[in-house]
Amino acid sequence: MKTKESAIRIQMTRLGWHFAFVGTFAMVGGAIRGFNLPLVLAGLIVGALLMHWRLGRRTIESIELRRRLPDEAFAGQAFTVRFLTTNHNDWLPAFMIRVDDPIQIPDTGCLANGESATRRTLRKLLPANVRPVVDDDKFSASCGLGRIAANRTLPASYECFAARRGHYQFGPSVVSTGIPLGLMTVRRTNLDSQSLCVFPRLVVLRRDWRLRLQSQSGGISTTARRSGASEGDFFGLRSWQSGDSQRWIHWRTTARIGEPAVRQFEQQRRFDLCFLVDGFRTVDNGAGASQEITGDDDAFEFVISAAAALVTHIVPTPTNRIALALAGAVNSVIGSGGAREQLKAMLMLLTDMKSSLQPDLVGTVDMLFRAVGKTQDIVVISPRRIPPEGERLIALLAGRCSIRWYCIADGTLDLLVQRDGGETTDASSLARDRRPVAKSHPS
Repeated sequence: MKTKESAIRIQMTRLGWHFAFVGTFAMVGGAIRGFNLPLVLAGLIVGALLMHWRLGRRTIESIELRRRLPDEAFAGQAFTVRFLTTNHNDWLPAFMIRVDDPIQIPDTGCLANGESATRRTLRKLLPANVRPVVDDDKFSASCGLGRIAANRTLPASYECFAARRGHYQFGPSVVSTGIPLGLMTVRRTNLDSQSLCVFPRLVVLRRDWRLRLQSQSGGISTTARRSGASEGDFFGLRSWQSGDSQRWIHWRTTARIGEPAVRQFEQQRRFDLCFLVDGFRTVDNGAGASQEITGDDDAFEFVISAAAALVTHIVPTPTNRIALALAGAVNSVIGSGGAREQLKAMLMLLTDMKSSLQPDLVGTVDMLFRAVGKTQDIVVISPRRIPPEGERLIALLAGRCSIRWYCIADGTLDLLVQRDGGETTDASSLARDRRPVAKSHPS
């Protein structure tokens, strides 16, 4: 199925204008002087322009372009945008096909000095001698193909590095060519815009983060070492005991020691808690009056990244029961039973979360208990120390569940995540050292 396409546009290049000027000069001079040689030269130049126009137009008419966005993408990691380029011409191959893909960056607000946050983020990412072409919140990535045989489909792709979370708009893409002589550029726009939700940046969790999340009130079940491959990870070997299944006998060890030995497995700890993300952000008036965090949203973004890393590691395990509550400009609650769709829904909520000067923590917790239907231990991830509203919330829930407050202001959040290390988790270290914002893959 072909995508919607706009009319074909043809634009002369600088070389093409020089070529046309020489042809015009030869034609006028030959006509005035009555010389045949300049007229023959003019005819050859005009014929080359007509051939270029016809061949370029026919090539672009036969090209079909289909974009393939990744299923998921995280800020701070490179992801690949792919194109399937088909040449529908029955006889002629297509040469030197270029694809330009405009990208609309989510609005991230403006800084006090008037420079957009998008431009500031790109300045941090790129080397000092490289600057992207950015017009407010737009830039364009490109890739190309050298040759596509008749009735063939070839892939083309480029790598994109998203600096911030949000919904990125891709398209409409432009396919163009300058064959055969580079005298003119023939292009056509494919009206095929697509949106991609880029999830928050994943930070590195510390090695003992699971132990830190253990609740003293029973939010996490105790560890049990049992036999059976379906009950956890392999732990070791032990001697046979009454009641053990014969399926778990380790025959090689049994033959070596002369007595039955069975495999022993460690049951994974079961998390049963709720992550409450405090979307608080103060306003810096420029005089240093703000004492919690600065006027930019670096601390707020780090809190979201920490929450995204925690749910990404915990939710996929079927035995865990995790809920996510967001107290920001809009209060949101979602529960999880380990399904991947629910993890994706959590990440999308974190992607769309906006900060607030007065987040409603009590109202969010009340919404949580009404939605989940049971009392869960709460882990608060916040950029600030415990506010009066937080102390009131702890007093209200005393005896029902435990509340642990991890924040940036006093460094307690550093017990769970690293702030001075890398910025990607072990499972998603795709682009720790990738610098370009967009890089094409030549085919």
